[in-house]
Amino acid sequence: MRELVNFDSGERLRLSVEGNALASVSQKGAKTKQSKKEFASETEAKKACVKKELESLKKGFVLQDSEAKAGEACLHVYIGGGYTGALSFASLRDEIYVYKCGGQKDGGMPSDLLVRLDKSGATKEQIALPKPLAWDIQCAGENLLLDLDHEIYIFEPKEAKFREILAEQNVKKSSEIASFICSANNAAVFGMFGQIFTFCEGKISKIGEYKCSTKNHVPILCAALSADASMLVLCTKENELQILNAKNGEILSELRAEFGVLDKICFLDENTLLLRQYLENKLLSLDIKSAKVTKQPWIKDEYLRVSEFCVEASKLVVIDQSRAYVTDLKSGNAMAEFTLDHVVKNCEAKFIDGKLAVRTDYGCFSLYEI
Repeated sequence: MRELVNFDSGERLRLSVEGNALASVSQKGAKTKQSKKEFASETEAKKACVKKELESLKKGFVLQDSEAKAGEACLHVYIGGGYTGALSFASLRDEIYVYKCGGQKDGGMPSDLLVRLDKSGATKEQIALPKPLAWDIQCAGENLLLDLDHEIYIFEPKEAKFREILAEQNVKKSSEIASFICSANNAAVFGMFGQIFTFCEGKISKIGEYKCSTKNHVPILCAALSADASMLVLCTKENELQILNAKNGEILSELRAEFGVLDKICFLDENTLLLRQYLENKLLSLDIKSAKVTKQPWIKDEYLRVSEFCVEASKLVVIDQSRAYVTDLKSGNAMAEFTLDHVVKNCEAKFIDGKLAVRTDYGCFSLYEI
């Protein structure tokens, strides 16, 4: 049983597959409408159910399933405006902010938007962004940091305003166009135009600089912050990482190993990094003390094409296009394997309140039980 609700009209729609038939029950106020359509097989009926669900989502319905089991969606919201390289979102308090491209400002000028959802999936507000293309959104304390086409902005929800750091800090633009944001423990570290800053308790401080090398004309830059926000790992060169003191920018160590070019890094703990190789999309584990790439038992053969991954506590989720694998890192055992809905080729994934949150290139934002 899949139940969808339209918060604007109050209409509810329940979809279910009964044998070879798709049954739907629509309820609006005191009126109830039922229908049943037969198909050649149960498989065809299930396909029709998915199609009907997506059509309803595009009309403003929200899917809610309070009885969803592990690997099942408990929420689907159609955001639209998906762009393959910019599928960013972040959770702040009891709300979720999702990037949407291609809205309209007053006067008809195009504008990108930040869609504010509550946990039920209802849209509370659509906020016009000062610049297009939100490559990344991270939460730090009561604020959001946004990478808007390689310029970092701070959004203060309480004041409903954007802070332009470029002007605040008198940052001069340079040829270093690659940028990053990392957040943990209510703090953030970010970089733009070759300069690194910290953001904590509303204050911004410059702690260092970086210079990217290139691979096939693409700048090499990715970074991660440890869980306690004390260490920053920075990759700007092939086969090389720097570990920095995230408070003052001091270089604590430099690691060199044959891991090639990286495009995503994550701290598993204070001694171990999880790395994804650029273009190869392979998942690697790196021991910080020995600077050696290690073979972890939970890095399965299925993870050879990792389009996305995320970690929370002892859980690892690896996504290969639309296939998700959940692993318990303490035991190394597989917890679940399932297919994500409404993915064409790419998605972005994070944990929100113990659930897997996913923004897809088809235009949906979803929550899955893990």
